[in-house]
Amino acid sequence: MLEFYQGLALALGEEPKHKKVHIFRQIQASVNSLYAERHIIPVIVLDEIHLAANKILEDLRLLFNFQMDSQNPFVLILAGQNLNRSRLSLNINAPLRQRLAVKYFLQGLRPEELRDYVLSRLKLAGLHEDIFTPSALEAIYGITGGLPRLVNNLVTTCLICACGKKQRLIDDESVYQAQRELEIYSRKKIRIC
Repeated sequence: MLEFYQGLALALGEEPKHKKVHIFRQIQASVNSLYAERHIIPVIVLDEIHLAANKILEDLRLLFNFQMDSQNPFVLILAGQNLNRSRLSLNINAPLRQRLAVKYFLQGLRPEELRDYVLSRLKLAGLHEDIFTPSALEAIYGITGGLPRLVNNLVTTCLICACGKKQRLIDDESVYQAQRELEIYSRKKIRIC
């Protein structure tokens, strides 16, 4: 855990100390300095926070316990998967949860949004044709539930598989082959188990 705090201090431009209490002071002093002296509000993004131990979540509350009512010298973004919501609802994390001003949970794409999303990603890559059949898009949605990261991975694998077969259109069979390659299991199947 100490490496986490040392990394945070380093990201704020500090040479990390070796004890947690000293690192906390460094981080707080750095944030205060940026805010008060340089008029910079640091934005601290902690990605994949769902993987963090509850102790880290508890420490975050202590670490970023500035005079919340009178000033807000930083922005803290906790990003991760839906498990965050469950973890933050635990009583042990109530003090941190109460300090979160904005909570946003990204939902997957809706079925009617998937085609436009896939087409926009293909256009960014330089392809201006619709190469996914309607049944392929239905299969992609059924497998991924519209979660953008899973959609991206599955579509990329579909393209690789289709290229290997010199196939111009991607149909549902191509999607299921890509699914097997990625070992993604349908969200519906996961819920049944």
